[in-house]
Order: sequence, then C-alpha cells, then structure tokens
Amino acid sequence: MLIIGSGRTLRETVLESSPVLALLNQSFISSWSLVKELEDLQGDKKNLDLSEKARLHLEMYTFPVEMMVALPNGTVVHHINANNFLDQTSMKPEEEEGPALSFSAGFEDPSTSTYIRFLQEGLEKARPYLES
Repeated sequence: MLIIGSGRTLRETVLESSPVLALLNQSFISSWSLVKELEDLQGDKKNLDLSEKARLHLEMYTFPVEMMVALPNGTVVHHINANNFLDQTSMKPEEEEGPALSFSAGFEDPSTSTYIRFLQEGLEKARPYLES
C-alpha cells in the first residue's frame, strides 16, 4: 500500500482506525511518499530499479493524494484518488452506481468500510501475480 501526497485527512481519520490498521499490518507493507521524493527517485540514474518504480507510481498519481496497491516490482494493481475516495464515502449506499467501492457490513464509519473494501479489492487484484 502506497500513499502519495500529504494526505493529512486520511492520516487523521481512516488511517487511525483499528480495523484498517489491522488489515494493513497483516497484509501490506504500507508506505507514504511525497511527489517530490518520487520525482527525485525517478531521476536517480544510479538506481534504475528504484527509478522505474518511482516512474510507475508517478504515472498513476493524481493531485492531491493517490492511494495505491502495488506489487513488489512496482506495478500498480489498484488505486484511487483521495478526492474520489472522499466522494464515495460521502454518498449513501443507495446513491452508489455500479461496482464502485461499497460499504462493508459491520462498520459504522463509511470511510473505514470503504477503505477496507479498497484494500481487500487490491489484495484480490494482486493475488494472481503473487500466486504464480
């Protein structure tokens, strides 16, 4: 799990949630990067592997914050922009269209349930790559 941007709202809400922290600790190596840091890494000619991973992540980035699930080789298998995430958490379940991130049963806070669903979807999308 990689988060690009400052993401103060995320840090003060959903990333303080015990269920989210438990899932992150169990199944992810969670990191946080600023765009400037990734741009510096992308330009590093001494470490081409790290430079390529930074490039892959910057390709998926949209201002202000992007949450990503990436494979160890840097391939992004799932991502969502923080603005889209917050829009989804502000909608009532009956307002949701199609297979968007949905509310998970058992959590009263829509942002917690939506974030957990995002992480679970990322795990599912990564599974075929990790099983081979």
